[in-house]
Parts: sequence; structure tokens; C-alpha cells
Amino acid sequence: MGTRNIVCFGNELHGDDGFGSRIYAELRRLTWPKDVEVFNAGIAGLNALRFLENCSQAILVDAMANFGNVGEICVLRPEDLADRPQQLTGHGLGLPYLLEALKVIREPLPDILIVGVEIAAVTPFSPGLSDKTEQAVPKTVQLIRDLLSE
Repeated sequence: MGTRNIVCFGNELHGDDGFGSRIYAELRRLTWPKDVEVFNAGIAGLNALRFLENCSQAILVDAMANFGNVGEICVLRPEDLADRPQQLTGHGLGLPYLLEALKVIREPLPDILIVGVEIAAVTPFSPGLSDKTEQAVPKTVQLIRDLLSE
């Protein structure tokens, strides 16, 4: 049995896209069981696959678009992303692409959950989260703790 990994994605220099990085900062302040590891994948792309190599469970944290109202937290399975039409550019392509690549190189797959928040906007070179996205941070941290204790 491998570790349980929390992998946070995002770019804190691009407005609400920094949600994952913000969650990472909060998670690093907490004490976790020995089998839980927390990673900041930033904008690593396929290089983030290394964070999923030896884990039995993974929680992927990222900003989301078109899943609900701004500030709304969602918990998804990989197939929830696979069924959605993807854009060829923009924020939404990252996780689905990563998950498809993982299927090719890893068997069996870890149990994966995606925790995200609906964002207001990805604004290049505008650090800081919008108010509604910032308000979702403590609720998201608690949700992740709850998911790992189940």
C-alpha cells in the first residue's frame, strides 16, 4: 500500500488560478499522518505524474471552470472530467490531459478525487484570489481533511 498524496495545481500569479497553491500553503501548516504527503505541483504539466507514482490514493486540488457558481467547491472523479468537452487551450486542459497520461503509464491507478473551486477568472499577472474564491479556502481544507479520514 502506497501513500495518500494531495497534489495542488495552479499559478498564484494568475488570479483565481492560484487556488491550488493557496490550498497547498494551508495544508502545509497542518500535521498529517505519516502516509499522507502534500505536494505543490504548480504548473508542472506532465511532470506532475511523479507525484502519483507510488500512491494508493490521490486528491488533486485545482481551480475549476464551468462546474458551478464562483466560490462553489466541487468533488469530482476523473471520469467526470473525461465526459466534459475540452478546450484546446486554457486552464481546463491540464487535469484531463494528466489523467489520460496516467492511465497509459500506471496500472493499477490510484483512487483519485479532484477537489476544486469554481473560479471567477484567470487573470495573468494579477496575484491574489477573488473574495468568493478566498472564502472557499478554509472549507476546502476541511473537506480534504474529511476525505482523508473516511
